[in-house]
Amino acid sequence: MNDRKTVIAFVLMGLVLLVYFSTPYQKMINPNAGNPVQVDSSSAYQTGSRANSTRQPVAPVVTSTPDVILTPSPIQVSSEQDTTMGFRGAVKELVVITPDFEVHLSSLAGGSLDKVFLNNYYLADSSRVQIIPGNARGILANQFLGFDTDNFSTSRINSELLDCTTDTCKVNVFDEPYSATFVLPLGQGAQITRTFTFFPDSFHIDLQQKTENLNMVNAGRYFATSWSGGIRASEPNHKDELTYTKTYTLFGNESSPSSYDAKKDGVTETITGTSVWAGVRSKYFAVLMVPNRPVYEIQQSRYLTPGENGGSKTFNWDMRQKLERDQAVQNFDYRVYLGPLDYDVLKAYNLHFEEMMDWGWFGVIGKAALWLFKKLYSFIPNYGIVLIIFGFLVKIILWPLTKSSFESSRKMQAIQPAVAELKEKYKGDPKKLQAETMKAYKEHGVSPMNMGCLPMLIQFPILIAMFNLFRSTIQLRGAAFKGLEFWIPDLSLPDTIGYVGGIPINILPLLMAVTMFLQQKLMAPPGGASNNQMKLMSYMMTFVFFFIFYNFPSGLNIYYALFNILSIVQQKMLPSPTPVKIATTPVPVKKSLPLGDKSRKRK
Repeated sequence: MNDRKTVIAFVLMGLVLLVYFSTPYQKMINPNAGNPVQVDSSSAYQTGSRANSTRQPVAPVVTSTPDVILTPSPIQVSSEQDTTMGFRGAVKELVVITPDFEVHLSSLAGGSLDKVFLNNYYLADSSRVQIIPGNARGILANQFLGFDTDNFSTSRINSELLDCTTDTCKVNVFDEPYSATFVLPLGQGAQITRTFTFFPDSFHIDLQQKTENLNMVNAGRYFATSWSGGIRASEPNHKDELTYTKTYTLFGNESSPSSYDAKKDGVTETITGTSVWAGVRSKYFAVLMVPNRPVYEIQQSRYLTPGENGGSKTFNWDMRQKLERDQAVQNFDYRVYLGPLDYDVLKAYNLHFEEMMDWGWFGVIGKAALWLFKKLYSFIPNYGIVLIIFGFLVKIILWPLTKSSFESSRKMQAIQPAVAELKEKYKGDPKKLQAETMKAYKEHGVSPMNMGCLPMLIQFPILIAMFNLFRSTIQLRGAAFKGLEFWIPDLSLPDTIGYVGGIPINILPLLMAVTMFLQQKLMAPPGGASNNQMKLMSYMMTFVFFFIFYNFPSGLNIYYALFNILSIVQQKMLPSPTPVKIATTPVPVKKSLPLGDKSRKRK
């Protein structure tokens, strides 16, 4: 009975692991929403404050239009094109280099983002990560929307880059913040002045936008600042990276951002509600736009273009703020984050940026492990060694629990010969056999469930937390096992040493499976049909784990193989089982009279 329960438990755990680590389920995971919060409408990004808003948050209202992709409309401020619109000089480029990134701005649209190179993150070919999509145009351009004029974009209008006398100006920002100003004429005295401020110690840019004399032109109802294209892919496994790539928006009545994925048929949505920020992430990097006061309407377009390795995803959005037509001067400021999905960096903004990272079911364990990894790395700058130390620490913490389980396993092995005798003795009386077996287990401190399932149960949340840690933590991206770079150049990827017929050859999953097999073999009780069934299930679990872990990060395989090896050592430290005798209740024997006596009674 208990053996059957143990087998069922193994099967269920295997199924849970298969489902959890499957691609469809990973796509489905999306921890959203929560308790309402209030946002300071005067300055969302400058203080990072979530104090009470002067306006009550409005629940987002979404209107969808399938199969529509936004394209900037022709530039038009009135029924006739104004010949004074735009700066007549040549299009210029501003290149700003900080310790963290290198930003390329075009004078089109008053400073549109062309390229952003992250200085400390590299691709497989050793070039720097560049997060702006190659086909994107007019990033951070403005749009004028509504009323009796056609919508139009500034993406094709040239502006004047002040204090730049050559076609390309380069500025190094290593000590003090630097500001660059673009002036974008709109005709009839109307203009937009856009000032970009760069910092030597930050992944964000501050964008100050001042509109002047828009009441002189038919500018529309809304002033929008746009992002187009989404974010550029950076990882070798493009198909895997696509599962992480999606856009996020934090609304004023939510404590966690809402995520939106792209679909093949495409969708355009207008979301009306207090929006605190909008952004897009890839596997390891993110872009976020934070208005200095919440906007009340966002239009998104997102679509998936099928193709090789899963195709590509495109995300566009406009953050719309209302124009006050009777005001000669208005300000629309933003903070733009362009950098890694680094938990500590994102959390420091105090705007829930870090919740774009998916920690899964056991996020507390994952965050604690990341904190410990970073602390250990500050003393030992080798994540391979850090991982081994972490494995030892986990084993020490779990030592009492696994010791109890292994002792129960040894007791089970010691009692098996006597249990076999009970089965033979009571083979015609299942109820009596069950009662005597449970009595024997109790007398000798044996728990079949503790013996079979506990080691896996206590590892289950840690394994899932480590899975998410290795797959999406920027600190482990590209982190080699120093000294073994020829074999394990990246702990966040499989340890592929070659290919056979297009199939990757990974060594660490095999090592993990062998250690798991040996550890299960030491725990398996000897003899008996049911015990043989338990052995078979244990070996099947090893087989299943091998295939589940085959394309997992090498760091996760190292961790689990190490844990298995330490468990084997722990089991070897225990004394060998000594067969025990079981005192059983004598089987009652029915007495019968001799035939001769029966015949005398009849007389």
